[in-house]
Amino acid sequence: MSVSGSRTVTVPAEFTEVLATVRDIAGQTQWWPGTLAADVLESDDQGRPLRAHLVNDVKVVKDDYEVTYANSDDGLSWQLDGRSKAQRDMAGSWRLVDRGGQTEATLELMIDTTLPLPGFIQRRVLADTLKGATEGLKNRWGG
Repeated sequence: MSVSGSRTVTVPAEFTEVLATVRDIAGQTQWWPGTLAADVLESDDQGRPLRAHLVNDVKVVKDDYEVTYANSDDGLSWQLDGRSKAQRDMAGSWRLVDRGGQTEATLELMIDTTLPLPGFIQRRVLADTLKGATEGLKNRWGG
């Protein structure tokens, strides 16, 4: 069963700073809750991430996987590259909007888990992930 959702926050930082932060995959360990390790495996000629290896603690299991990224002028999107211990599929994106000194950041996430969890628990885990990541990004600037 897949679950999906989104969450938007206003980050008290310039668009370019927020964009650089969401593209700094290794730096996610500092602000995305549950991210234990994040290593970029491949970058484009501008230094933007194309592929990475991530390790997350999702409370019920430690998950180890690779993702493929697509960069855009207003954000970053990703897709699970294969399967992992806890996920059949996963896709997500950060979409940013310049609000004149502040940045509106929307995180969209879809997860199709391999874990035998009831739907309401999967939705709760997704909601916690969305809240933790968006608040973590916002709080990088004391937001």
